[in-house]
Amino acid sequence: MAPQQEKFLSPLFGFLSGFLNGVTNAAGPALAIYFYSLKLEKRAFVKSMATIFVTTKLTQLVAISTWNLFNWYTLKLSVLVILFTLVGFYAGIKAQDRIDQKNFNRGLLAMLAFVGVILIIRAVTQDA
Repeated sequence: MAPQQEKFLSPLFGFLSGFLNGVTNAAGPALAIYFYSLKLEKRAFVKSMATIFVTTKLTQLVAISTWNLFNWYTLKLSVLVILFTLVGFYAGIKAQDRIDQKNFNRGLLAMLAFVGVILIIRAVTQDA
């Protein structure tokens, strides 16, 4: 992507991902597509995604706390999910070390395509 395009698209994708995160809590695919278009090296890609996710999740944590949506059940469930997520993240980082950039990009695109197909199927088959 040309630097001129990046200057224009960065705020647009930032707003889009924030909007999607606010509405559906699912900004990941839009961010992944944008970061892929920037041709980021795999470590920079993961670092950028992780930084955005941590920042948005901390913001959501504050919002949920102020809306009194926390209870012991959601807190216990969240801690459990965080533990599994951290184990998966560690395994992913170790796997990333063994994958070259070309295969990382292919895997990312395959995963985005898979998510896209699942979402299209759900949109077509879901009752209103």
